[in-house]
Amino acid sequence: MRRDANIPATEATRDRPWQLLLTGEGIAQIDAATRQALESILELFTEVEGLVVHTSAGRLRVTRDFSSDYTTQVDRLLGDIFKNNAAVTGIEFLGLGHPRTATPDDPYWSSQGRAYAAIARAAARGDITPAEAIAAYRRLAAP
Repeated sequence: MRRDANIPATEATRDRPWQLLLTGEGIAQIDAATRQALESILELFTEVEGLVVHTSAGRLRVTRDFSSDYTTQVDRLLGDIFKNNAAVTGIEFLGLGHPRTATPDDPYWSSQGRAYAAIARAAARGDITPAEAIAAYRRLAAP
């Protein structure tokens, strides 16, 4: 399986927290115009997790590739909102498989946000190794 994460940045990629990620056997079949159209589809249909493109060379998976710290940025923004505006008592995230409401007492987009933040702090302090942090993150993500 081939992977192409080195897609040239467009104006849109600077305005959103993700870039297009293509994986699969059909990457060579996708030209720049098709790539741009696929990117636009994912921008327009934000509720769609990804696409599977069928090509003469095989199937190709098209998804959004978020930077590793985007969830930390979201949590930081939520904390700032609650800190700076006492009138805001909750922010509900729509469209998630399990709806989630962040609150001043639990200012995380994920129900496991507090646990993720604790792991990140422990790793930053050196209390756990990077491998231990990755294992802990994986345990949280497991169904």
